[in-house]
Amino acid sequence: MAVERRAKQFAPFAALKGFEDAVREKEIIYEPRRILSEERKNELDMKLRMLKPGMEIQVEYFTGNPLLPGFGRYHTVKGDVAFFDPSVGLRIGDTEIEIRDICEMSGDVFEVLEMPC
Repeated sequence: MAVERRAKQFAPFAALKGFEDAVREKEIIYEPRRILSEERKNELDMKLRMLKPGMEIQVEYFTGNPLLPGFGRYHTVKGDVAFFDPSVGLRIGDTEIEIRDICEMSGDVFEVLEMPC
């Protein structure tokens, strides 16, 4: 038997296509979407009013799981704001974030708000 044919005989074979991807998807731990208090919403609103393209910020945001409504994962991204429109959302680098998915914003530009009286 030729070496090329013998190598094909022992090549890896996946009997269940997509099984490993499905298992990996189940390994991800999803958490429920956090409900923000009115105070927290007001604080985020003030920070959004200060926001302008070019500012360096850090944003924690929620991405939902389409198979589990109300559950998803929280991500954090840091960088310069490339685009901002209060009716659409914002973009930091290649990451586009809807305003309703933001749960935390921080950065040097917001220090004025965070200083105690």
